[in-house]
Amino acid sequence: MQAPKSYFLGQELNWDAPWVDVDLWVELPFWLMVDNTAISIEVEGHTFPVSVHGETFELHGRWVTDSKKSAAYRGPYKGITELSENIQKVLWEQPDISVLWRKCKTCLKIATRCNGDVWNKALGSDESAQRAVSLYLEELCRAHMPVVNRLIKGYRLATYDFFAFEVAPWDIPCWHIERAGASKRCTLVPYRGWDHPPVEIRTPGGQPESHRLIEGEQLRDHFTTEATPGELELLDALNLIERGDYSGAVRRVRTAIEVVSKVVFVQSFTPADGKEAAEKFVEKKGFNKCLEKYQALSGRKLPDAYNEALEEIRALRDKIVHDGYRITSAEQGRASKAVDTGRWVFNWFEDDEKRRAVREKNMGRRSFGRDLSYGVFSGRITPTGVILTPPVNPSVGGNV
Repeated sequence: MQAPKSYFLGQELNWDAPWVDVDLWVELPFWLMVDNTAISIEVEGHTFPVSVHGETFELHGRWVTDSKKSAAYRGPYKGITELSENIQKVLWEQPDISVLWRKCKTCLKIATRCNGDVWNKALGSDESAQRAVSLYLEELCRAHMPVVNRLIKGYRLATYDFFAFEVAPWDIPCWHIERAGASKRCTLVPYRGWDHPPVEIRTPGGQPESHRLIEGEQLRDHFTTEATPGELELLDALNLIERGDYSGAVRRVRTAIEVVSKVVFVQSFTPADGKEAAEKFVEKKGFNKCLEKYQALSGRKLPDAYNEALEEIRALRDKIVHDGYRITSAEQGRASKAVDTGRWVFNWFEDDEKRRAVREKNMGRRSFGRDLSYGVFSGRITPTGVILTPPVNPSVGGNV
């Protein structure tokens, strides 16, 4: 077979195919204290019909899992004889399977659209297109996060419910896409789809073992490790990116830099001026003047790229703090860039190769389970509805 002259992810899909109507189902991590109702939610000039359901159940076979992979049915509670013939057949043929019901929190159904060719391939048996189909369907669900949060925002403003909050893919990773009785499940964050730690083979010919980042003995040794000032804020920033609090992540990484730089400045200025005078100088002069003096005293120069990153982080943090700006999932890349470059700036101020190695080495294994497919197929909402585009656009139209 001759190798293709070119390839781009998504070329297996017909991007000019007509749209088909679908429903997206997702369970919130809390209850909306409201009657079952239907609401029209407008986002970017398009109106989405959204149904709020408070009496949804899941039927799980053998055991209940967070990933929902074990769920065979979702909807109103039913007796076994009221379930579909397929489910009854499985239960009849395998009587050893226990049936477990789970009561869901508030579920939302969003009426929207999907590329018709993608949907047909999702239900088909062509394995060559399944990776592209999965990425498309995941991005389709992710593109509707603003619809979910617009509903939650209105509910919070109306009720001041203490327990409701704006959600991110981490909070609602499991979605179902339905059309004409058929359903496809999507998991937006791979880590949230793990019901057990994944198995890996660490050495050639070795026995498979569960994924581990540290051994028990090593962990015990690290309980004596003292965090660098600002390091816990940096850890929070890294975690908030994964949990979808992008605005909080930018604020934390800026705080981490402020804390570590202040300590470094005071330590550097103390030999000449004394600690009290050094602390007063740092408080009075501010970051830029202190950085200038520190570089002169230490002979270290902050790279220009780091200076530019600091200005971007500071400007974005100020917009968040002073203007009430909220970074949405559509700008995840912007927030991730701020946290990554902020981590490098933190490393520079800390100037500790041992701690730098902990943060910067083994990145691949630590990234296992992250949502790294973000942005492969770009999804956005327009006045005509949701639109998705492939990463490379070789003059295709239709759904693009």
